[in-house]
Amino acid sequence: MEKNKQSPIFLIAMVGPVGSGKSFIANILSNKLKAAHIRTDDIRVELRRQGRSYSRAYTIARYRAKTVLEKKKSVISDFDAVLPGRRQELKKIARNYGAKFILIHIKTPEKIILKRLRAHKYASRDLFKNSQEAIRVYFSRKKFHTRQLKIHPDFVINNARPLEPQIQKIVKKLKSLQNLHGPLAQW
Repeated sequence: MEKNKQSPIFLIAMVGPVGSGKSFIANILSNKLKAAHIRTDDIRVELRRQGRSYSRAYTIARYRAKTVLEKKKSVISDFDAVLPGRRQELKKIARNYGAKFILIHIKTPEKIILKRLRAHKYASRDLFKNSQEAIRVYFSRKKFHTRQLKIHPDFVINNARPLEPQIQKIVKKLKSLQNLHGPLAQW
């Protein structure tokens, strides 16, 4: 194996509803993997402050991910990739930049999500006007997550169990792939 081969880079996407912990988990993973973290909540907050629709958030997140991948660095986007078209688009972007696409499905019990949304955490950051709006958004998007999802994630994180061992497993696997110094065809 050639030693001058560059370690593989990743585009990591997440599937999970609002309040499921995508941003929290993405932040931990980005620190452990030394990857850029595209924080879509921050993008939405900025759009809200500008009086603009959230509809541009995905486009902005996608552009930022491409900018990072152009530099041959790994990126984690915490944008909800529940829609099949978005997952396909992200896979194509990863392929175009020579990155490995990784999908992580965040499973969080509804009672935990509602408790988080009621805690005003999201409203205090200007992501939503108040906790009622956050809960309304959760229920309006819940249908995308309760349908029989035809996703095949590389990893599943279950928020009803301790996170640290689950995250360590992901980090260990991805770091081992980065140390291969070659194509990821065997994965």
